[in-house]
Amino acid sequence: MNRIREDECMSKFGLFYELLGKMPGATKEDVVCQYSGGTSLSELYERAPKVYRKMIEDMKRMTKSEGEDERMDRLRKRVIASVAGYFEKAGLYEGTTRRERLQKIIATACRAAGVDDLNDMTEAQMKRVYNEFLRRQKTACRAEKACEEAKRETGKVIRRGCLSVTVPE
Repeated sequence: MNRIREDECMSKFGLFYELLGKMPGATKEDVVCQYSGGTSLSELYERAPKVYRKMIEDMKRMTKSEGEDERMDRLRKRVIASVAGYFEKAGLYEGTTRRERLQKIIATACRAAGVDDLNDMTEAQMKRVYNEFLRRQKTACRAEKACEEAKRETGKVIRRGCLSVTVPE
């Protein structure tokens, strides 16, 4: 009989414990005390269901934001990588230090998105900038191949970054 009651409690509080597990350093007692003023989890659930639901919603919001920060950080890194890849293909910013190159890459990404700070970019802006610079990388690859072909055929090519022009004979 006691075992059945424990299983009911675990399913009833399963979401609470799942969210608590995503909150490093937080204890059950601390979280419950913050919302109930000292009662137990089961008392909070039974006697103050609105407060319990608010606690769960706050815990969801707290754990979601950590995941959201990580996702946005990954997107920022992808933007930087796509701009850097384009610069490398285009032959831009050669001879600069790594730090200067990174500053120019970030400034270019910000200018492309129309923001002053990389951290101010929205998800949509980051995806747009990322895709645009991937497209530019592909264009640079095609231009490089065309340049090599023209050089083989004519032997006369003017090259500036990723742009090439064949000189007429």
